[in-house]
Amino acid sequence: MKLEVVKIPDISFLFRIQSHKRGAFSMDNKHSHKPHEIYYLRNGQRYYFIEDRIYHVHQGDLIFVPSAVLHRTTAADNRDHERTVIYFQDQFLEDLIPDIANHPIMNRFYSEPKVVRLKLADQVVIENILAKLNHEYQKQLPNSQLYLKILLIELLLIANRIEPADASVYEPLSPIHEKIHKIVRYLRKNYQKPVSLSQLAKKFYISQYYLSRMFKAVTGLSLIEYLNTIRIQEAQKLLTECDLTITEIASMVGYESQTYFGRTFKRIIGLSPREYRKQHLTGHN
Repeated sequence: MKLEVVKIPDISFLFRIQSHKRGAFSMDNKHSHKPHEIYYLRNGQRYYFIEDRIYHVHQGDLIFVPSAVLHRTTAADNRDHERTVIYFQDQFLEDLIPDIANHPIMNRFYSEPKVVRLKLADQVVIENILAKLNHEYQKQLPNSQLYLKILLIELLLIANRIEPADASVYEPLSPIHEKIHKIVRYLRKNYQKPVSLSQLAKKFYISQYYLSRMFKAVTGLSLIEYLNTIRIQEAQKLLTECDLTITEIASMVGYESQTYFGRTFKRIIGLSPREYRKQHLTGHN
């Protein structure tokens, strides 16, 4: 089965901000992209699926999605919603904050929960910064690039100062979302082991047909697509961080056949495992 990982158009940009008002739509597929994403829900409510967790987000929530992490947003009700989304790459801020990838200002992207529930006073502050960012991005005034960077840094600083709400604030999920949430977390912890639809259905007391249908509906990927995706992500890390053979890596991430691992890796990444490792080592990735 071919895995489609949808990317947002034109991923070469370093910074972009977009505001939309839309109906109760759901993304067809889970996707990832190179820029980090900051998502602010101005109005309505949504389900936001990030890596191995599902959040029920509401008006005034600020969501942080790191680079290259699978995510998806879906309708939580039949009403319209309004959102503002910022995309940026590390390079956009590196002239002001060297080694930004390891700077504390990026903590929101790499800690849990990835949703910040803002109090009303904080919403006013964040919306004011977003309005300035949007105006500066649209008008492209003298020194706009510098001001955009300053405003983005201000947004990140303020977000880091806000005390995160208790995890229970982001619940409750619907019963089926809660069930899929648990299955996804199980897969991320056990991707190295043989996993089958029948085994999961039995373990989580759900029919195979319903599990298959609802997993796709909630996550945007079939169960096998999701499992392959997290296995290949782990393989990417191993290929660039250690000297294990490709056969050893295939086994470590859950593939009994190196041939199937190689085919799956190339279908998702676009390169064979050997090509990917070589490209990384030569600094061309």
